[in-house]
Amino acid sequence: MNQHAIVIGAGLAGSSAAERLAARGWKIDLIERAHAPAQGASGNVAGVLRPLPSLDDNRLARLTRAGFEHACRHFAALTAAGQALRWGQTGVLHLARDETHAATQQRVVEIRKAAADQLYFVDRQQARKLAAWPVASGGWWFPGGGWVDPGSLCRANLARYATAITAHYAAEVAQIDRPADLWRARNAAGDVIAAAPVLILANATTARHFAVTAHLPLRAARGQVSHLAATAGSAPDVVVCRLGYVTPAIDGLRCAGATFSVDDGEAALRESDHAENLAKLDFILPGYGNGIQARDLAGRVGFRPLSPDRLPMIGAIGDAAAIDPDAPSPSTLRNAAPARSLPDQRLRRPRHRLVGSRRRTARLPGHRRPPAAAR
Repeated sequence: MNQHAIVIGAGLAGSSAAERLAARGWKIDLIERAHAPAQGASGNVAGVLRPLPSLDDNRLARLTRAGFEHACRHFAALTAAGQALRWGQTGVLHLARDETHAATQQRVVEIRKAAADQLYFVDRQQARKLAAWPVASGGWWFPGGGWVDPGSLCRANLARYATAITAHYAAEVAQIDRPADLWRARNAAGDVIAAAPVLILANATTARHFAVTAHLPLRAARGQVSHLAATAGSAPDVVVCRLGYVTPAIDGLRCAGATFSVDDGEAALRESDHAENLAKLDFILPGYGNGIQARDLAGRVGFRPLSPDRLPMIGAIGDAAAIDPDAPSPSTLRNAAPARSLPDQRLRRPRHRLVGSRRRTARLPGHRRPPAAAR
């Protein structure tokens, strides 16, 4: 097969797919409707980097653990290659919500037997020392966790093998078709932007705009992050989470959040959401937000795709007609199994891929609420 692929979307999912394929000798045509990478949900100031353990070591726990370990290796490799990736392994302190949650966190550490340099439980006094703040509880400490600037990660991914990646910015794909052995991405005028035997959709919920993916069970989740003025080196200088999160100072800003609202298309900042984030901040760092007014805050709104089970949607896309060739009803389409679980013999056009229905390695502000065992 001709090792040539179209990737639609230049956020975390698209840039990561392009980088990994280019590393294996593929030629990539990257199409992005914005003028540069990471202008959508991947454009936040910082994303939190840590796994999400659970008592039963469920799929999300295993996936985020593998993703976290790969991300740390990948970030180190990008840095060693001279790419301008901005990230910090400051450690992540995940405080318990209450005594019951603290007991669950301790039990997870006991059962999972993680190495001390990966995860351990700290009591309240230890947590206060790590956060340099009088926090209300102990919790998980991830020594190798931290934060990453997702925009810098997207740019570094695309720059590492730049000669293999042809970027088409400010180019919106209105239609995709495959008359023969090549997928074609066309603009609104019908002009072909790029053609290749493999097509990868990494354009979040807009993937549903195409006929072949209109049946996918994707929804948009709105998240608002609040930006607080902060001086370098001020406390906390680690990431702290507790039904929300707060980052260290990054370029004079501390990120706190985030709100989570499904099927909410409001792109403007909302004062009520800033107030919600300040309430979360007080739950994490009691008293930190004293004197800060929601109306005075800046921030950012992002929209992320959400799958029914909140796991990534990746692999060959199931053809709705192949699932129910007679004429699939709306209920059939809503309940169709994700592409990853469909038997190969029921898939058509297997060189059509969807990646990145949600981001799990560097968990971005406002992305989604994790299961109770992990929060």
